[in-house]
Amino acid sequence: MPVFDVQRLKEIALSIFRSAGVPEDEAETVSQALINANLAGHDSHGVIRIPQYIEALLKGMIKPGEGIEILHETPTTAVIDGKWGFGQVVASKAMRMAIDKAGENHLGAVAVQRSNHVGRIGDYAEMAAREGMIGMVTVNNHGAGLLVAPWGGRERRLSTNPISFAIPRGEDEPIVLDITTSVAAEGKVRVKRNRGEKLPEGWIIDHEGKPSTDPNDLYGREGKPPGALLPMGGRVGYKGFG
Repeated sequence: MPVFDVQRLKEIALSIFRSAGVPEDEAETVSQALINANLAGHDSHGVIRIPQYIEALLKGMIKPGEGIEILHETPTTAVIDGKWGFGQVVASKAMRMAIDKAGENHLGAVAVQRSNHVGRIGDYAEMAAREGMIGMVTVNNHGAGLLVAPWGGRERRLSTNPISFAIPRGEDEPIVLDITTSVAAEGKVRVKRNRGEKLPEGWIIDHEGKPSTDPNDLYGREGKPPGALLPMGGRVGYKGFG
């Protein structure tokens, strides 16, 4: 397996995004967020996502350089329109706004609509924790990322709906919880597929609803429909699929 120096990897990522017409500040934000995920041990949310993002850019699904629009705001809350920008850019601005509101009013809550894949959500919860605040981040999906079969089902009906909390500990590193409500994040399956490895039992089912350890079954192959991730909880997964 090739090993890359962090700075060299960042230069490669920046070069790719620049070539795709991404503004410098946004290319920096996204590249750093992806590399931070790799450094945190979550290759599923790291530079493996670059081809996905470039494809989305070419299809017009990601619209860089559009900025955000505040649709509603109070001293403690806000709703912002991400205008289909990079998720990392939009989410970082949303958390920054929430932190600023909490600094003035002890609480800040910001909702985002029309964004893209935000990457590792623990990053944003940690932003709050590093400023002495408890951070909480939740993510749902607008429909394009349906990956999870409800407990007892076989078709994709739900997003992975991740949740993250971060709690400051003074001079020590914050406590961070960053989980998905499926057994595993889709990106974990993607990493296994790229490495040619089998999945642990209980992660996915194929398009017929049969248990599978072949990561290719999640994405569909040989003309067959895609399978689905399973909800967390195993035999009591009905507690975790919502």
